Amino acid sequence: MNTEASLSPWRVGDPSTPVLDITVPYARENRNRVLLSEWRRQGGERVPAPPMRLPRHSEGTYRARIWKQNLLDFFLEDQYSDAVAGSTGGPGGHLEDRIVTSVTLSGEWRFATRSQRATAAAGMLCVRRNEDPWDFEVARGTRAITLVLPASEIRFPVYTRAVTAAQASPAAALLLAQLRLWAELADGLGAAAGAARNAALELFRGLMNEQVIDDARFAPALLRAAMDHIETRLLADSDLNPRGIAAALNVSVRTLYRAFGQGGTSSVMGYVRERRLERARAELLSTRLTVSEIAARWHFTDSSHFVKAYKKRFAETPTAGR
Repeated sequence: MNTEASLSPWRVGDPSTPVLDITVPYARENRNRVLLSEWRRQGGERVPAPPMRLPRHSEGTYRARIWKQNLLDFFLEDQYSDAVAGSTGGPGGHLEDRIVTSVTLSGEWRFATRSQRATAAAGMLCVRRNEDPWDFEVARGTRAITLVLPASEIRFPVYTRAVTAAQASPAAALLLAQLRLWAELADGLGAAAGAARNAALELFRGLMNEQVIDDARFAPALLRAAMDHIETRLLADSDLNPRGIAAALNVSVRTLYRAFGQGGTSSVMGYVRERRLERARAELLSTRLTVSEIAARWHFTDSSHFVKAYKKRFAETPTAGR
């Protein structure tokens, strides 16, 4: 499977037009000069080039692709990179006056400064103060969402240069859901963009303090985070229920119900049932599994219950499209 092409829930910028798209053969003698020259030509001031160096291999090609989206004084980048090393931050350095968060979707980022090391493997995020100089290494086939915001907006714990967290942790899940919503809706927010920014900042501060903020303002972010959690557990958890979903996000069941109610969608379990039916339908059309096998696989009590729910949802029997 091509890691670069793997599906991502993030939509950053125009998917058909990356800001930067570079390929350099690893065996090329002047590969580092070519990389930086081409990066500066394509990225310019919009995506400034950090000092970088490519490993020497006898075969293979390095590739980097970046999509970018500005969100007021924040910006997001969807980055794909093969193996490379470099440096960032420090006085006069790359993004020196920013807080930089790497949300790793595949592969791995490794960061090191004089007093701290941090790793953002797939499923993790790393928030770092870029006023300090950092060395970094990127593993081959790494895709990450990078969030950059002004350094003045976030206060780090004393003597801490970087904070790491699992993306599935409650505070991180809410923050990432808010950022994805903001990025998707940015063009139509108008004057409400400032409120979206401030909501993201408050959830960011909650992440730094390992605190989930239970506030009606964040119902859309909670709804998205809950839907993301449900999607990852549809198959694995036969007893997926509101109490377990709320516990995973560290909110009350009442707060979870409120988020679904304000979102104008179905109930929590109604949404779970709809998603299971949709996934089951996809398998009916793409596999040779029997109706009974698919019903059991997607945790319906029996095939008759599945058939009844399927007909109600799609106005046809499960065998109609086979």
